[in-house]
Amino acid sequence: MVITLDSKVEEILNIPGIVGYCVRKGVSLITCSDVFPGTLRKLLQIKKVQDPQSFVDDLNEYLESQTENKPE
Repeated sequence: MVITLDSKVEEILNIPGIVGYCVRKGVSLITCSDVFPGTLRKLLQIKKVQDPQSFVDDLNEYLESQTENKPE
């Protein structure tokens, strides 16, 4: 699955490694009451991420590297 700025946060939350990666980058996918109820674009806007597309590109690279390193 390729993540885009228009991906719904609730749809990507269960991808292994995504929560930890985002937290390390200063973006929590979970609000005080539940999963953020919108797109990744909106969340990154709220969190004032300087370059949202770069964030998503780096996230996809990270997830791809995790898949490549997974033993079969």
